Amino acid sequence: MTLADVHTLHQGDFYRILDFRCHCVECNVSGTEYNNSFCFSFTRKGFFEYNTFRKKEEIHAGRILLSKPGYERVVRHIENQPDIVTIFEFKSSFYTDCLVEVYGKKLSGFLLNKDIHSLMLTATPELEYMHHRLFQILHSKFYNSLDADEMVIMLLEKIMMVPGNYTSPEVVDDKLKQHHLVTIESAKEYLLKHFNENISLGQLAAHCFVSPFHFSRIFKTITGESPHQYLTKVRLTHAKMRLVETNLPVTDIAYECGFNSAEHFVTAYKKYYNISPSSFRNVIA
Repeated sequence: MTLADVHTLHQGDFYRILDFRCHCVECNVSGTEYNNSFCFSFTRKGFFEYNTFRKKEEIHAGRILLSKPGYERVVRHIENQPDIVTIFEFKSSFYTDCLVEVYGKKLSGFLLNKDIHSLMLTATPELEYMHHRLFQILHSKFYNSLDADEMVIMLLEKIMMVPGNYTSPEVVDDKLKQHHLVTIESAKEYLLKHFNENISLGQLAAHCFVSPFHFSRIFKTITGESPHQYLTKVRLTHAKMRLVETNLPVTDIAYECGFNSAEHFVTAYKKYYNISPSSFRNVIA
């Protein structure tokens, strides 16, 4: 029997955000479920198998699941690792009038192709940071709905603008999933919380109870990026938001994001975004 707690974190005018926590104590297969809404979901912990017509996806941390309304699905829980997921569920009117109209031809025509019921994407460091930041906003004592709405729209736009030559993420080896997905979950959680600090590989590996040598290999194999690359992209995403939200000098933003010099920050920012921080700020102004 599948047991789960589903809690509404936030209710917007055209969406709601759900905190889904599975409490399964053994591997099992759910009954057939019917999907009523367009959703995208971030898996924070655990992993599961998501089955729709002629398609099977293994969903775990580092993956984003998109699912369309009007289709049946079956979920299989794997390795007795219950999943914790943030689900963004959109109203039918928003899906038909906005999403299909604006993004119908994106993601290889996913929204318009009746033979594709779901899609699994790789969660980039940028998307994971944005999800983490939204989660912080929703759990703060004083947040306003406009902040949440803007973050949801930003997430939605980033997800739906994946290039049209989309290909499925590589399948992670079974042994790695069984023994080391929890390592990556712990590492990412630490990096997202402490990205502005001076973090060493040894410190991060010790937090995950793995040797630095093995940790670096595991992280790169599962995420496709080194810990340093992941951390840098998280810092740059935070910096970009601060350039938009504040009038802080570029140097102050550099140190706030964890860079050890303004020069290092400017070089990294220009390399990643193809524009300097000052030029970007001038453009948005």
